[in-house]
Amino acid sequence: MTKLVLLLCLAVLVAGSAYAQSMTGTRKIVLGNAAGERVQIGTVNFTDAGHQKTAFTVDIAPEFGEYFLAMRPFRCLSGPQQRLCWFPVNREAQVISATDLVPLEYALMFMRTKPASQHLNPFNGVYYKLAWAGDKLTGTLHDVDMDPFITPDSVPPERRVRPLRPSDLSVGDASTHWLPMMSIE
Repeated sequence: MTKLVLLLCLAVLVAGSAYAQSMTGTRKIVLGNAAGERVQIGTVNFTDAGHQKTAFTVDIAPEFGEYFLAMRPFRCLSGPQQRLCWFPVNREAQVISATDLVPLEYALMFMRTKPASQHLNPFNGVYYKLAWAGDKLTGTLHDVDMDPFITPDSVPPERRVRPLRPSDLSVGDASTHWLPMMSIE
């Protein structure tokens, strides 16, 4: 039993040091699809925040045009059948750890609409659940109702910083999304 605990501790230390080494500097944010289309939508700059944590800033690419939708400005990227509008949620420190990627997931949220639409529907939220894949992060597409972010008074006080629960996310149907895959590389 003691050897097992020792091996687990060693594995955590190795994973933590690999994490600390891999998440520094500027990384590309790339969205893609099964047809092989890849679009670099911006970058994430990672810096050491101490205590095995990493601070980050997101910079969205200039290809995201300025749109005034739903009575507010959005930066959006239009494709042939869909427009993705960046909807970053920054309610806490922009810091992640090896086991907590939620602040970065919230900073990379989108709403989707038809390319010519002047309205956004909060039920059309796009959330990429991030996971480690070697020295990069990959995002699995989820659909989400963005209403807790648009009308925060509807969220109980204990959930205002992170209003989404796992039950609020549903795995997205890649065939209904223009760019269902995300990687940070």
